[in-house]
Amino acid sequence: MENAKIYIVEDMGVTRAALISVLTRAGYVYAGSAASAEKAWLELPQKEVDVVIIDVNLKGAKDGIWLATKLKESMDCAIIFLTAYGSPAMLDNIHHTEPDGYIMKPFNNPTLLSAIRMACRNRERLKTDTLKEQASIAHIKTRKGIVTIDTKQIIYLMSQGNYVHIKTTDSTHEVRGKLQDILDQLPHMSLYRIHRRYAVNKQYIKSMDRGSIVLSTEEVLPISKTFDYDALLEGLGL
Repeated sequence: MENAKIYIVEDMGVTRAALISVLTRAGYVYAGSAASAEKAWLELPQKEVDVVIIDVNLKGAKDGIWLATKLKESMDCAIIFLTAYGSPAMLDNIHHTEPDGYIMKPFNNPTLLSAIRMACRNRERLKTDTLKEQASIAHIKTRKGIVTIDTKQIIYLMSQGNYVHIKTTDSTHEVRGKLQDILDQLPHMSLYRIHRRYAVNKQYIKSMDRGSIVLSTEEVLPISKTFDYDALLEGLGL
């Protein structure tokens, strides 16, 4: 993540200055710092930060683990711990907060920068996965009312009369309308039309030939003769 904004929570001025110097020279944005968990907790909710580097053993009533727990509950940022103590009990406490990394003191620059790069990559991947998950959810009006469908769980759609039957891994929904109109409401690239009456989710295809598709449920669906089989294979990525 280029130009990631980093906040530092460290009670030793020399260490804090060294961190700021290394990070700014590496191209990161210094977003501020605090010498105590309490002060950081007052400031951080008002800031936009990507990574918070926290010394575990801070002076004051609250330690770095308390701060990390509070941040996990309320902010979307990566957390990297600094610690001079590597006892099993301390490491166990650190792991319980599920940080994005931790660095033993005294740190070296390559280790610090590598931990930050990894934390930023993991955060970006998590955001991308979340967006994909959100994009696969559709709200469809059925005979029984509005239902929420995870389009990744759709096996196939079948048009019958004035209705489209949406077969999922755990249910079947009846939706009034045309097949193409229903497909347009379902934001999922794996849904592929194979017939004027059928569309399938390619994730559930077990096998196929020029006349039919066998699904993982052992159901067999026809492939229309009007569809170009080779183009269909290419579209399905098969």
